Amino acid sequence: MDWDDLKVFLALSRKGSARQAAQELGVSNSTVTRRLDDMERKLQTHLFDRTPDGYRMTGAGEQVLSTAEHVEELVLGIERKITGGDRELRGSIRLTFPPAGSLGFLMKRIARFAQEYPGIDLELMSSSDNADLSRREADIAVRVLPAGTKPPEYLIGRHLAAMTASTYVHRDLLNPDAPQDVSHLTWIGKRSVDQKEEWLADTDYPGQPVRHAIVDFRLLADAVRYQMGMALLPCFMAFNMPDLVRVPGARIIHQMDMWVLTHKDLRLSARLRVLRELIAEEFDKVRGQLDSRLGVSAGESLP
Repeated sequence: MDWDDLKVFLALSRKGSARQAAQELGVSNSTVTRRLDDMERKLQTHLFDRTPDGYRMTGAGEQVLSTAEHVEELVLGIERKITGGDRELRGSIRLTFPPAGSLGFLMKRIARFAQEYPGIDLELMSSSDNADLSRREADIAVRVLPAGTKPPEYLIGRHLAAMTASTYVHRDLLNPDAPQDVSHLTWIGKRSVDQKEEWLADTDYPGQPVRHAIVDFRLLADAVRYQMGMALLPCFMAFNMPDLVRVPGARIIHQMDMWVLTHKDLRLSARLRVLRELIAEEFDKVRGQLDSRLGVSAGESLP
């Protein structure tokens, strides 16, 4: 049994389907099923039950799992140490971002970085799932964490900015005689109508009714722009939308923190260090948009 076989086994144990395992490994579905069949033939046992809902690990598979994970950590540890000791500005970098909002300001600088360092190839990913930096799913992660939360000890990096949120609405929906009065407005929710909106407790208007359900922040900001109601929005989402205003008197909430992180074994990698520092410099330029408590915000004045 070789390392490629174990990678297939681990991917199937985590994804539960040959298609998703193949996508994670960058191989075909047939390669995944063939390698699994070969493993089971060599071990003379079934590692997974094939069900209509996907692959379900058997008792024998569970016995193999802990050993496979240990081998994976040893192999990845060697890879991280080799990469971490690389002092040349050559090689590849896998960089992952959160999906919410626009990172055009950062992409412009990353494009220039790619021109400045022709020996470095970039793989850029955006996902709501946190990439596992221990398993080298990414080399660098720009990650959003709940306010005050520290990254795990095995990661190193820099705090980029606090991210604030507040109650926003289209300026035309406010009462010009009493703009702080939102009794006629409804919230745009984030969950199905039969589920509780826990975030309401953090707002100044927990008693206002909730309509609709929009999870994606970009869609939520557009819904506010087209006057579907008021919403609890990250302040940076409203920054370039002049028709969106913060409800007068609404609190500014420190909701999230943004970090740039990498595995501690990679701390000496020259190419990763240069890109991490570049990302930190670019975020420093927009810190006031992310954290409106710094005095740089949109929608603060009414006509």
